[in-house]
Amino acid sequence: MDSLTQIVLGASVGELVAGKKLGNKAMIWGAVAGTIPDLDVLLNPFVSEINKLVVHRGFSHSFAFAIIFAPIFGFILSKIYKKSEAGFKDWSLLFFWGIVTHFMLDVFTNYGTQIFTPFSDLRVSWNTIFVIDPLYTLPFMGFVIAAMFYKRNSKTRQILNYAGITISSVYLLFTVVNKQYINSIFKEAAQSQNIKYSEFMSTPTPLNNVLWRALFKSDDGYYEGYYSWFDNSKEIKFRYIPSNRDTINNLRENSVIKTLKWFSNGYYTITSDNKNIYFNDIRFGTIGGWNDNNSNYIFSFKILLDEKVRIERNFEGMDISAQILNEFIDRIFGKKDNNFI
Repeated sequence: MDSLTQIVLGASVGELVAGKKLGNKAMIWGAVAGTIPDLDVLLNPFVSEINKLVVHRGFSHSFAFAIIFAPIFGFILSKIYKKSEAGFKDWSLLFFWGIVTHFMLDVFTNYGTQIFTPFSDLRVSWNTIFVIDPLYTLPFMGFVIAAMFYKRNSKTRQILNYAGITISSVYLLFTVVNKQYINSIFKEAAQSQNIKYSEFMSTPTPLNNVLWRALFKSDDGYYEGYYSWFDNSKEIKFRYIPSNRDTINNLRENSVIKTLKWFSNGYYTITSDNKNIYFNDIRFGTIGGWNDNNSNYIFSFKILLDEKVRIERNFEGMDISAQILNEFIDRIFGKKDNNFI
């Protein structure tokens, strides 16, 4: 999830663990703990483009990291705040749960989180919520901020914090149930159109849990469709996207290409222009994809064939105009129905 959401969650968890002993210090350091896993991005200037995909949401987002580093942070803070009621155990638990809840929330998003590193490179992603969802974050943040204005032993403070974390958790549970409902609609539509597929995934579109996107993987490509609660019909028009995997057959044993395939979880397509070949992770879709525009993939990598294979992130066509934004809002509310424009 985005940094603001993780700060809010960390602050709330800090309050749950040690609020009665530390007051607002628990929220502040809980927010710090909830931010720590994402500090892996500080390594970006020192690693290659391909290794950025391995590092982010890697070891810093794992149970092993939490188990090893929570006591270290706990020891440091217990020395800094020697006179506080909180001891080494309290501080260690605050950091442990701040880190664990961070990456467990990330699991609900689409990117993939290596929670079992270094024992496994499995990237867990349940795809029930977009990385920024105002309905999850804003009410939660409101309750946490309100709680800060009450004394640490205040019943009202505890109630407000419990209310925030309860409402956000209920919403997260709703996204799981909603996904199952949306999946049933997508699968029924695919079956009615005799679409044969080996794998299937669905994910919410940006900033909402109303408009969803599905991908059905076939032997040579993918069938992509969109569905919103507000659509007039459950008859979904699917667009076929060829994978073009044969284009890079000669590179299939290359370590860079293998990492790209791992990162994309096997959902990728190869495109090219007059000069370059691009590896596109299609899990994240395209800008304006609901308008039958299958270019400008959000996660696209230019394959550079120099002395060795390298990649560059391709950001061409990432500008979001007012027109695209307005069309997106219309699509959420079903004004363009479930067919492409």
